[in-house]
Amino acid sequence: MVSFPLFAIFSATLLFSLVSGKGFWSSSPAPYSDIIRQAYPVGNGRLGAMPFGLPGSEKVNLNIDSLWSGGPFENTSYTGGNPTESKAAYLPGIRNWIFRNGTGNVTELYDDALNYGSYAVAGNLSVSLSGIGASYTAYNRSLDFDTGSQTVVFQTNASSVKTTVYCSYPDAVCVYSVSSTTALPEVTISLENLLLDESLVTTSCSTSEQYVRLRSLTQANIGMRADMIARVVSSNSTAVSTLCRNSTDPSSSSTSAALVIPASVKTTTFTLVIGGGTDYDSSAGNAAHDFSFRGDDPASYVESTTSAAASKSASELYEAHIADYQPLAHAFTLDLPDTAGSSGLETSKILANYNLNSTSGDPYLESLMQAYARHLFISSSRPGSLPPNLQGIWATDLSNAWSADYHANINLQMNHWAIPSTGLSALQSPLFTYMAQTWAPRGSLTAQLLYGTPPNSSAWVVHDEMNIFGHTAMKNDAQWANYPVSAAWMMTHVFDQYDYNPEDTAFWASEGGYPLMRGVAAFWLTQLQPDAYFNDGTLVVNPCNSPEHGPTTFGCTHYQQLISELFANILTSAPEGEDEGFLRDVQSALSRMDRGIHIGSWGQIQEWKLDIDVEGDTHRHLSELYGWYPGYSLVNPSAVMSSMSGSNATRNGNTTNTIPSPEAIASAVETTLISRGPGDGPDADAGWEKIWRSTCYARLNASTPSYTHLRFALSENLAPNGLSMYSAHNPPFQIDANFGINGAVVEMLIRDIRGSGEEGEVVLAPAIPRAWWPGKVQGVRVRGGGVVGFEWDEEGRVRNVGWEGGGGRRRRKVVDREGKVLLE
Repeated sequence: MVSFPLFAIFSATLLFSLVSGKGFWSSSPAPYSDIIRQAYPVGNGRLGAMPFGLPGSEKVNLNIDSLWSGGPFENTSYTGGNPTESKAAYLPGIRNWIFRNGTGNVTELYDDALNYGSYAVAGNLSVSLSGIGASYTAYNRSLDFDTGSQTVVFQTNASSVKTTVYCSYPDAVCVYSVSSTTALPEVTISLENLLLDESLVTTSCSTSEQYVRLRSLTQANIGMRADMIARVVSSNSTAVSTLCRNSTDPSSSSTSAALVIPASVKTTTFTLVIGGGTDYDSSAGNAAHDFSFRGDDPASYVESTTSAAASKSASELYEAHIADYQPLAHAFTLDLPDTAGSSGLETSKILANYNLNSTSGDPYLESLMQAYARHLFISSSRPGSLPPNLQGIWATDLSNAWSADYHANINLQMNHWAIPSTGLSALQSPLFTYMAQTWAPRGSLTAQLLYGTPPNSSAWVVHDEMNIFGHTAMKNDAQWANYPVSAAWMMTHVFDQYDYNPEDTAFWASEGGYPLMRGVAAFWLTQLQPDAYFNDGTLVVNPCNSPEHGPTTFGCTHYQQLISELFANILTSAPEGEDEGFLRDVQSALSRMDRGIHIGSWGQIQEWKLDIDVEGDTHRHLSELYGWYPGYSLVNPSAVMSSMSGSNATRNGNTTNTIPSPEAIASAVETTLISRGPGDGPDADAGWEKIWRSTCYARLNASTPSYTHLRFALSENLAPNGLSMYSAHNPPFQIDANFGINGAVVEMLIRDIRGSGEEGEVVLAPAIPRAWWPGKVQGVRVRGGGVVGFEWDEEGRVRNVGWEGGGGRRRRKVVDREGKVLLE
C-alpha cells in the first residue's frame, strides 16, 4: 500500500480561490421572539447555549441535555409504556389474519404513552450593562466554526464592547465574557426561567462565592431537579468586586436574586462560567435501580465544577477549549471554490442570494453548511452526554415539538450520518451508552411482554419514539408506532463504529458494542415467520409497518433489508468465543430471509412484499431504499450472502443469480426516487427528506439530481441561523437535516460501501457536482482504518491522492468514478 502524510499531498499553488475560514455573521441581534431561527448555537455536549438580545441586555438561552419532564419524575410507577401483563398471546391471531388477508392491525399491542414527557429548556442567563440601550452602533454578531465560539462587538459612548460565548468540554461549563475599551458600567447578572411555575424555581446569590444560582423542579415533590450557577472568574488578572441584590414581585411575592458588579474605573472586563446539571442518571435505568433513572442532587457537582473553572484565568479557559475543539473541527476539511463571491457577505445575504438563485448553487455556502454540521455535532455529542435529540441540545420551551425526543425511523440515524468517515467517531459514545442504558434494559421487558421472548434471553426491542426514561413500548398509532425494527437500524451505527475503527477492541467488547448488536439479532431470531401468504419458503416479519406509510402487513422491504444486514454484520464481526449455536441460527435465518429486493409492476423497488405501491406517491420517507442508502443490501446484495462463509445460501430464490442485476436494481431505485418527488409533498416539507434523496442520487453517481436536492434543502429549509426547519423556513426546528448534509456531501466525495470486503474499492469523486470544480478535501476516513485526501481539478479529475494509516488490516484499492486506479 502506498501511503504518505496528508500534509504533503496537495499542490503548492492552486489556480482557483478556496476559502477555509468559515462561520456565520449578522449585523443585527437575535431577537427574543425568534431565538430558534436567529440565535447561534454553541455547546459542549451536556450544555447548550444560544445568545440573543440587544447590546447591553444580552441573554443566553441555556439547555442541559438531561433536563426532561415526564417518566419516573412525573409518576413513580412509570413503566416505559410496557403493559403490566403480557400481550404476546395476541400475536398469533394478528399474524394469521395478516397472512390470510395481506393486511391487518396491531391495536391489541398499543400503549397510551402516559407520562412520556419532553425535553425542556433550563432557563436564561441575563447580563445587563447599565445605561446601554439603543445607542449602539457597528454591531456584529458572529459564530466561528474554527473556535466554536460566538462573538458580539459593538460601539457605544465612545467605547468598543465585545462579548464572547462558548461552551468548554474540558471544564464542563459555558463561558461568557465581556470586555470594553473603557470602564464598564454597573453589570447585573441573573438566571431565570419565566416559563416554569414560580413555586418550582428558586434563585439565590452569594457574594462570597460570587455567583448567582437557579434551582428548579419539573414538578412538585418528585420532579427532576435542575441546578445552574453563573460564577465570576476570580483569578488575579480579572478579579472584580460583587454584591447581591434581591427583588420582589409585588403581584406574587416571589423573590429573584441577582449578582451585581458595581461600576468601577478599574473594571473593563469580566468572565462568567455557567455550569448546570440534573439528578437524572441513565445508569439507574434498570431493574436493579427499579428503573428510577434518579441520581444524586446536582448541587455538589455544579458547585465544584463552576468553582474549579472559576479558579482559572479567562485565557486558560479559552486555551483549554481551543485545544479540545480545534483538533475535532480540523479532522476533516472541505474547500470549494467561492464562485458567487460569498465569503465576505453577511450570512443573511448569502442565504437570500441562494434562495433567489438556487438553480446555480453556491459552493461556498454548501461547504459552510457541511462545516456547520460538524460544529453542531461537536457541540452536542460528547462522552458523558446524551446523544443529540430532534433538536440537538437547543430548545426554548418546556414542551417542544415531538417532545424533542429520539425518533428512530430516520431522524436519530441521520443525526449520525458520516460521523465516522469525517473523523468524529470518538464523539459517538453518547449514542451507544444511551442505547445500552436506556433502551436495552427495559427493551428486554418489552420483548417479553409484547413479543413473547424468553425471560432469560438477551433479546431486546424498542419502537419509533423514545424518551430518556426507557420508553420502549409501542405507542398508539401503528403507522408510526409499530416499528420494532428501529434498533436493527441503529445497530448499523454500532457496526460502523467497529468497521471504521477496528483497533478499538475495548469498544467492541463494551456494553455499547457487539453485545448490543447481539441482543437485537437474538430478538429477530424469535420473530421471523415463514411466509404463509406467498408460501415461498422465505422468512418475513409479520406484522410490520413501513415507517409512517401504508398498511400493517408482512414482509416490509425496509425490515427485510435491515435484518438481513444485521445478520450479515453479526456473522462478519462476531468476536472469538461467540456461541457457535447462536451463529448457526443467524446463518440459517439469513439463508432463508426474504431479502427485500423486489421490483414491482411499474419498475419500482417495492416498499412491501405485496406490490401495492402507488406511482406518484410523494411520501417523505424512502424506507424501501434503506438498502441503497445508508445501507448496502441493494447496492451490494452479494455482500449479504458472502458473510455466510461456506454456507448454503441457495434456498428459496436467495441466490445471487436470482437477485435482479445491479443495473436493474439501480434503475428501480431511480424510478422510485422520481416517483417520490423532491421532498416537498403535501405530507411534509422537511429538510431531511430532501437530504435523503440527495444521498440516494449520489450513490447512483448522479451528481446533477444529487446536487439539486441538496440545494433544494438549503434554499427551502434553512433559517437565518442555518438551522433546518421542518415546515420549509418555519418552525419547528428539527436538526436531522443539518447533520444529514454531512452525509450527502461525503457521499458525493467518496464511495466506501459497507460489505465491500477486504479487497473492496474506494471510489473517489463519484458524484461531485460540476459547480464544485475545482476543490480539495482532507481527512476522509475509510472502512478498516485509513485516511484519504485528494484534490480535483477544473475538469473534475482527481489528482494528488494521499493515504495515511490503516494499520494493514484491510488492503484497499482507490479508484476514480471511471475505474482508473489511483492507489493500490
